[in-house]
Amino acid sequence: MKHRTILSLFDYSGRWSSFYKEAGYDVYTVDIKNGIDVLSLEPSEMPFSSVYGILAAPPCTDFAGSGAQYWKVKDEDGRTEQSLMLIDKVLSLVGYYEPVFWALENPVGRLPTLRPSIGKPWYFNPNEFAGYLEDVDGAEPLKECYTKRTGIWGNFNKPEKRPLPVSSEGNWIMKLGGKSERTKELRSMTPLGFSKAFYEFNR
Repeated sequence: MKHRTILSLFDYSGRWSSFYKEAGYDVYTVDIKNGIDVLSLEPSEMPFSSVYGILAAPPCTDFAGSGAQYWKVKDEDGRTEQSLMLIDKVLSLVGYYEPVFWALENPVGRLPTLRPSIGKPWYFNPNEFAGYLEDVDGAEPLKECYTKRTGIWGNFNKPEKRPLPVSSEGNWIMKLGGKSERTKELRSMTPLGFSKAFYEFNR
């Protein structure tokens, strides 16, 4: 497995790629908070020549439907274009490496409108995969029993769902308020149950 490289972009928490790492894949995580700007990546300078899979969870602030009231001003001041540069970089890396699978995550919003070539997304809610955590040591399945409709674009095998009912214990993430960086990190982390399911069907 050491010859299979996973390129995980915008992966500060390391959650989406965690099961690949545990299984012995060579996981190369990239996030600006770790000192690596995705836009600076040049395939010719990377420590590998081939990539088995690409995972990407680019910032959604300028695309999410929940912030539609701010779209106009973001379009005018350049923030939207900056965010689209990140999407285009992911797509260029996919085109260069031609991995066995690739997936790009973003919430419901205007990304398909701004980049129609990316195709249609497959949607999921965290609770639909919380059941995968029932056999993971130290995991807390009930904390992922909430809904947050999220889209995945790309070329990948859709994981089979193992849903658990939405519960009050899963409401913690939806109650997070404020605009602190930590709050943003918690709300944007890839659900661990989904990460496990995705790995099981794409390895």
